[in-house]
Amino acid sequence: MSNDWRLTVGEALRRPSFQHAQVVAGNKGLSRPIRWVHVLESADTGKFINGGELILTTGLGFGEAKDKRLAYLSELIHQKAVGLCVELGTYLPMIPLDMLEMADHHQFPLIVFHQPVRFVDITLDLHEHLTNRQLRALRDLESYSRSLQQLSLQSHGLPKLLQHFQSTVQTQVFLFTPDSVPLFSPPVAQVVQTELSAFMREHFVADNMTNPNAQVLPLSDKKQIVYQPVMAMGHLLAYVGMVLYERQADEFILLTLDNTVHAIAQILMRKMFVEEQSLAMEYRLFDDLLARRPLTEEQIRTILGLSASARPPAYHLMMLSFERNGSQEETLPPHDATAVFRSLLERLGFRPFIRCVGNRFTFLLVEKQPVSRPRKLLDRVMAELQRILVQLMGADTTIRFGVSRSSQRFTDASKHLAEAEQALLFQHESASPYFSDLGLFRLLFHIPQEPVLHSFISDYLGPLIQYDEKHGSSLVHTLRVYLDCHLSKQETAEKLFIHRQTLYHRLEKIKECIGEDFASPERRICLEIALRTVSWAHKEFPAHQIQK
Repeated sequence: MSNDWRLTVGEALRRPSFQHAQVVAGNKGLSRPIRWVHVLESADTGKFINGGELILTTGLGFGEAKDKRLAYLSELIHQKAVGLCVELGTYLPMIPLDMLEMADHHQFPLIVFHQPVRFVDITLDLHEHLTNRQLRALRDLESYSRSLQQLSLQSHGLPKLLQHFQSTVQTQVFLFTPDSVPLFSPPVAQVVQTELSAFMREHFVADNMTNPNAQVLPLSDKKQIVYQPVMAMGHLLAYVGMVLYERQADEFILLTLDNTVHAIAQILMRKMFVEEQSLAMEYRLFDDLLARRPLTEEQIRTILGLSASARPPAYHLMMLSFERNGSQEETLPPHDATAVFRSLLERLGFRPFIRCVGNRFTFLLVEKQPVSRPRKLLDRVMAELQRILVQLMGADTTIRFGVSRSSQRFTDASKHLAEAEQALLFQHESASPYFSDLGLFRLLFHIPQEPVLHSFISDYLGPLIQYDEKHGSSLVHTLRVYLDCHLSKQETAEKLFIHRQTLYHRLEKIKECIGEDFASPERRICLEIALRTVSWAHKEFPAHQIQK
């Protein structure tokens, strides 16, 4: 397949219409590709150049004065034209030395016609040639895309696909995966492979993974790497790229790279899904742990492939729930995200076990290596999981987490699952998703809801709840803010965005409902507990049932 869809200045000089042309300066720029051909006689119109044009002129409007000549040439160079063709004659009988020096300095081809030429013939010839090349390139790209689809369905598709990519762009190409050995086509020496791998690992880590487009990484003045990330559901899988020497990435190269990236993404995703299906034994072990089936610590470690004499690894139980806000459609669980989640968690240093039921994911995260600051790593895990799930389901998705305490005894997994579930349940009340930060709510979870918590709330807050229900007021919320502000009326009024007189009126109503001594130490601690329990209890009991 031909990829020469761009006509360079040097190739244009071999066309019949340039048989009497001579390059007098800027020979090093003859490889510049021509996008279009334009007749331009005045420097004042240079701002209308888009870049990539080959300019034709007779010198009318600038040839008679040095300042105008240099301003004209400087403007073309600044606007990224690819060359200037001058018909020598009345307006410009010869190219002055100052123009030759400027053109050579900028490697800007300066071409002269020693005999009169028809500019209309040149523009027609080159425009037709450019159009035909572009149409042929589009057909070639369509053919390339079909061949990629066929290769992606074959066994050992990745190496074959990479070889096909290399034969198309005719330069060194690679597939770089952060967790495995890179693939190069054609193969390179081990020393070069090691050097390139280290270079890519160092620079790609700092790459903005949210940018799915092709990017350029300079290696030297003449050499650069053009690469594009392979993404799936917002998660980085790999990088595909090429090394260009004395060559720029044109549209053909970028489109070919983009098609290749999409084909490789399909292969990698299919591979992850196949691997997901092969984890049946691990899934059964996870189910056994969560269901408290009788397994000894030794049996569990044997199934996991852990040495009986080695120090047992730490693990964490994490729960994730999601729901679409305001969506009337039934939300289907994104099971396809499981393979992507697994790839992410393994890259972050865990051996993950994942279950998705309804709108809830459960993760058993076993540390591959001891982690000195596990909470920092778990914070990153939650941030990445949320980013991927929001990209998959939309920005209107509410996501909550619950994280258990860490442990090294796998027989305690069901207990820590309950901790993660409790942390998830109380995250509305606690800003932290960690069970260890729940404080008082660690106790409330184990108190029977009926009748203990029900009657406790009713005894201390029942009259306020009834009053709010009847009058549409917010005395319960006012009381909580007032106690949280340590009985400061000014701070309470500011947080509620009300006048102090309005607050005084509400406090009087609160006293009428629950008594004058509600701020006494004994009553206050009970009210604090009831207030922090009431929102959770309202999920279990309708508000009208909480009566005194």
